[in-house]
Amino acid sequence: MNYTQLIRLLLLIGTAGMLGSCKDDFINLASISNQTSATFFKSASDFQQGVNAIYDGLQSQQTYGKAYYYLMEVRSDNTDIGDRGANAGVASQVDLFTEITSNPFVLDAYAGSYVIIARANAVLDRIDGATIDETAKKQFKGEALFLRSLAYFNLVRLYGKVPLVIKTETPNETLNDKRNEVTEIYTQIETDLKTAAGLLPASYTAATDLGRATSGSANALLGKVYVTEKKWADAVTVLKTVLPTYSLLPNYADLFKAENPITAETIFAVRFRKGQSPSEGNLYFNDMMPLIFVNGTSYSGAGNNRPTASIAKAYEPGDKRFAASMDTLYNRTATTVVKGNYVKKYFDLPATTGDEGNSFPVLRYADVLLLLAEALNEQSYSAATAEGSALGYLNKVRIRAGLTAKTAADLPDQGAVRDAIFKERRVELAFENDRWFDLVRNPKALSILQTHLATEYGLTTPVLTANRLLYPIPQREIDVHNDLTAFPQNPGY
Repeated sequence: MNYTQLIRLLLLIGTAGMLGSCKDDFINLASISNQTSATFFKSASDFQQGVNAIYDGLQSQQTYGKAYYYLMEVRSDNTDIGDRGANAGVASQVDLFTEITSNPFVLDAYAGSYVIIARANAVLDRIDGATIDETAKKQFKGEALFLRSLAYFNLVRLYGKVPLVIKTETPNETLNDKRNEVTEIYTQIETDLKTAAGLLPASYTAATDLGRATSGSANALLGKVYVTEKKWADAVTVLKTVLPTYSLLPNYADLFKAENPITAETIFAVRFRKGQSPSEGNLYFNDMMPLIFVNGTSYSGAGNNRPTASIAKAYEPGDKRFAASMDTLYNRTATTVVKGNYVKKYFDLPATTGDEGNSFPVLRYADVLLLLAEALNEQSYSAATAEGSALGYLNKVRIRAGLTAKTAADLPDQGAVRDAIFKERRVELAFENDRWFDLVRNPKALSILQTHLATEYGLTTPVLTANRLLYPIPQREIDVHNDLTAFPQNPGY
């Protein structure tokens, strides 16, 4: 069975275990396997479990659990695959722009995103007709719409045209899917997020609901969508609605501690928890650590997603974010320095292989501030530094990091402000799956990436062209559809 059939055949909503337990301040995901969506959805509890299963898809190694950061960080100038462990061959393809259409990371991210979509569709197919409490119904529908939109936003940015599927399909129906236009996909995302924002609560009171999507989550994601589409005025309008609900944490490092899964700055995050059976943790420590590291206890990692020399140099002297984001790790017993830096944001010591508890940030307040700065600057340059100006929003982020505010003397025109915002986004949101998309949005993307290949690896080939700003459609999808008119491969692959 091909991946498209498998994903769309997901009338089974999911299995237990990833989002947590009602014992703690965590979303509960009960097992609803061995039932189909047609027979399962009866009560509010059934729909609750169905929605929880959508969240479960975010933790998969096909999405935020692993594959996404290979396609969104390793592909960029932020990280490389470091020690080149078990995934070296296929990860090198992504890293060096030589990926083939059967690359497993390319396939996993595509498949995992459609798992989320299929689970969301199973809920949305039935929620309007459900005889359950109206408040609960609105919340469940809003969550499903938000999570489906997030999956489609990732798909359309990674692959361009993809099938737009907004109802449960049979395996035979999937064979007739086509690659919809990018504009169609964005229109659906916008519509769904506007609806979700009107359905979701601003916050939750129950500890067990921490981490669920809110109206702020939907509006923040919609603002990011508008920035990606260069709809600057729309972006400013919707992003400003998010500001009153959230705030910057005084200490940047506190954002990433496992004991702080949801903070005043968190707008939406993928949650994990260590020490559960079955595991509800992530494998970030295991995947990103160097091959050998001893710190009182011996840990072994794959040495992947390692910071480049370029991003290490991007931090200004005195930037507090550097020490919170990366570190030079060493064997403290033998005092042998391990060469290079390693991602530190997601380390939850003492470590357990493949079972760490740090949340993965998807949307946070600093991101919104910088998106607002970008949208305002792209509308028109302003030398103002007051509250509500592009430089004002930029400086809020810089000051929290211990840096001085920028003025018009530093940034005298629109291009200078644009470059400063992209640079600030790079260091503020380092290793949070934003850099690749920021590069694609940057007019200087190809030049930056070509320089990265030359300075990091000494490579002058491949000579990058715009087609490499999209990944190939997985070859399995091309083969099973067997219709290069309705389902063509992306150019250059």
